[in-house]
Amino acid sequence: MAARRSPNADKPEVIDRERQVVELKRAGATYDDCARIVGYATPQGAYLAFQRALKRTLIAAGTEELREIELDRLDRLQRGVWSAAASGDVQAINTVLRIMDRRARYLGLDAPVTAHLTVEQVDTSSVDAEVLRLVALLSPPTATA
Repeated sequence: MAARRSPNADKPEVIDRERQVVELKRAGATYDDCARIVGYATPQGAYLAFQRALKRTLIAAGTEELREIELDRLDRLQRGVWSAAASGDVQAINTVLRIMDRRARYLGLDAPVTAHLTVEQVDTSSVDAEVLRLVALLSPPTATA
């Protein structure tokens, strides 16, 4: 059974409120903030508006739109600290580097980590002999009578 659709769902003012919620979420607002600012009675109303907006815009775009939202957030954060980083502020430089690292992971820019392993076949009889030798070395000397 499909969810019932409100007859107001396609009204421009409803779509505009949903767009406002999306913009607020892009900026990092909580659903409480969105409800208060846009005029929903509860945070759940803002959440549902956000979900409707995503369905409306993401049908063709899939998760690419969400990735773009996250990348846009990273860009905004980086712009906020860029001048301080460029001026030599070590904390700002570290922040920019963390933002750049996160962006690279979102975009898959980092090369995969590869490991080169060497496997040697070991003769278990020689291992047993080596264990006995080490035990003898580590054992306290016995007194001779």
